[in-house]
Amino acid sequence: MIRVEDIFVVFYAGTPLERIALRGINFNVKEGEIVSIIGNNGSGRSTLLRFLAGHISSSFGRLWLNKLDITSQSLADRSALFSSVFYDQDIGTAENLTVAENLAVASMHHQPRSLLAPAINKETKDMFFEQLKELDFMGMEDLLDEKVNKISRAHRQILALLIAVIKEAKILLIDEHSTGLSKEAAIALLETTEKIIKSKNITTIMAVSDPKIAIEISDSTLVLSHGQVVSNLKGAEKKNMTIEKLFSSYNVIP
Repeated sequence: MIRVEDIFVVFYAGTPLERIALRGINFNVKEGEIVSIIGNNGSGRSTLLRFLAGHISSSFGRLWLNKLDITSQSLADRSALFSSVFYDQDIGTAENLTVAENLAVASMHHQPRSLLAPAINKETKDMFFEQLKELDFMGMEDLLDEKVNKISRAHRQILALLIAVIKEAKILLIDEHSTGLSKEAAIALLETTEKIIKSKNITTIMAVSDPKIAIEISDSTLVLSHGQVVSNLKGAEKKNMTIEKLFSSYNVIP
């Protein structure tokens, strides 16, 4: 489905500040697959996701989707294919709207915004309530009438994830959305994230900080170091990988 072919990203090229952020990245993702990306800070995880989302242009290489070269697509065109959930909780949700209003806007993304008010009625709110209750995430079903800027970071990240999958893009990108949460909240967020992804069967590429989580919930795990893929763990190799060995690969200089 996705083929990342020899991607280089160079910042400030030709200046004294030139920095190579990605160095010849290659990997493939099958439809419906969950790929986790791990590595130390500065390894290139966020840069890779931002390139895939269309926020950063590559300096060399190709990005293919179902044999179509989309490397040079505009951000607007790319956004129809990729939905993103970033670490920054201000991206992906409207903080001055309620949880219900955010979900209604996402549900009507193909329709005029003028239809928003009549769309939020008891029937739709009851539907959102049942959907959130089924998720069983920290009582989120009771927050439908809360302004987003009043709810917790964990709740806001789940809302951003729900909005991202409602948009029905082909690929979901998640960048460290559990960072900054307590251990308990991070575990709950990642478990609910896995539940949402698998229920929608959406192809997902996600950067995570916990290698144990990366191995457990993904079909394959990319280990990045110094802007390069140093390991692409799949199948038995991923299943038998120890956390200690995984950590030792973080600092490999390719």
